[in-house]
Amino acid sequence: MVDLQYFGHSFFKIADGDSTILVDPVFESTKTEGKRKVKFKVKQSDFKKVSLILITNETKEHFDPKAVEELALKHNALVVAHEIALQKLNLPRNLKSAIVSNADISLRGVKIKAKTAHYPKSFYPLGYLLEVSGKKIYHAGVTSLLDDFNQVKTDVALLPISSRSMDVVDAVRATKLMKPGMVVPMQYDVFEEKKIDIPDFKRRIEKSVLKTKPVLMNMGETIKF
Repeated sequence: MVDLQYFGHSFFKIADGDSTILVDPVFESTKTEGKRKVKFKVKQSDFKKVSLILITNETKEHFDPKAVEELALKHNALVVAHEIALQKLNLPRNLKSAIVSNADISLRGVKIKAKTAHYPKSFYPLGYLLEVSGKKIYHAGVTSLLDDFNQVKTDVALLPISSRSMDVVDAVRATKLMKPGMVVPMQYDVFEEKKIDIPDFKRRIEKSVLKTKPVLMNMGETIKF
């Protein structure tokens, strides 16, 4: 059984009995360029165990170097990211693991495959396909619609819907290309100034021929699969 917890924007915790993974951890104290519509309710002290920290890109809404350093040192957690992000971290080399698109690594019981993302504001954006306890979770990072989404085979897809990535229609197209068992939209709720009709995304998936289950997660909510 895998626990998936959503903290807002693209910040997720993925955990089983052995590993705890944080993706794009940012907090209320994080300095960001975008204005927040809502507050991040989770604190660094809330995490009692962290095995891995994954960074999808080096922009401020996704990467807080100070928080990542503190979490990594406190929990002896490995940080996985492109070298451009790792260079911003004052951490010992044994706590850093550089990765590039289409590379595969296994760390602390988790299989990680870096996937291509398209986000012009980032030097080298990434998505991640993770395998935890036999379950596959794809965190797309910040990206527009990509043709090679049809190569992503996953149980759960975490897809961005925002003015910086895909709109609702493109996110539906991405879901149709991947055909995951479950899809969870993200990145529409904290910094997005444009109102995004996320319930429309859910309706479109439910009315399609897809067997995919759309799940809209609230900040702090956990689902098990």
